[in-house]
Amino acid sequence: MKPQQQQTQRIYLASKKNNIPIRKKWGQNFLIDMNIVNNIINIIEPSKNDKILEIGPGKGAVTIPLSNKVNLIHGIEIDPMLYNYLMIKNIKNIKLTNIDILKWDDSKINNFNKIIGNIPYNISSQIIFKFIRNPNFESMIFMIQKELAQRIVSRHGNKLYGRISVMIQTFCNVEIKLNISKNVFFPKPKVNSSVIKISPDKTNINFDNYSQLIKESFKQRRKKLKNNLKNLCDVSLLGNYADKRPEEISVENYKLLYKKIYI
Repeated sequence: MKPQQQQTQRIYLASKKNNIPIRKKWGQNFLIDMNIVNNIINIIEPSKNDKILEIGPGKGAVTIPLSNKVNLIHGIEIDPMLYNYLMIKNIKNIKLTNIDILKWDDSKINNFNKIIGNIPYNISSQIIFKFIRNPNFESMIFMIQKELAQRIVSRHGNKLYGRISVMIQTFCNVEIKLNISKNVFFPKPKVNSSVIKISPDKTNINFDNYSQLIKESFKQRRKKLKNNLKNLCDVSLLGNYADKRPEEISVENYKLLYKKIYI
């Protein structure tokens, strides 16, 4: 049996021993490769002053080794059994809350300078939007589905370019730091993953107004902008962009359109 297979078997047996079932509804896939864990920790660039918010610490594959390098980790874990599993370890600088991250109090975000997580693929976009609304963090390091990562960093003119590309690139700088095979998880997901790093970019754009603009622009991708935005603004404001399709317009030009419409 190969070392990776042996490690997978140990994780599986540990789960059975602790009576922790794997919950598909919460998108649980546990990282079992320590080389990947170490790579992710290096991307986080931990320091002793860091106060980190972690979404979905799970069994602590990243959480526990990272706790030796930072001031505090506050883990938000939706699974009560995994929450108890980590609580029993009683690691002094790991604090935990058993709650759905989408229901967690946004006002507490400012307590942390970094946000990390292997976030559920089915709600990745919702989680990212929750945090970029008030980007007072230093960085976010998320493991997400590889296809979503490619959409997020995509540029105009690319078929993957869309609302999430524009929104994140408007309010933040984002880059793919690491691609990860599905073979280093247990259970093995159907797709590969990527680790992205998101850092805030200063802007005075109103999030809600801009979000409305971008949502309406991409409502029907094959239609021209003047048709998608006719109920939002005077289409004469669109100028040369009126006859373009939403994916043909760059992030910088969406910012210019925002200023014409809202300022």
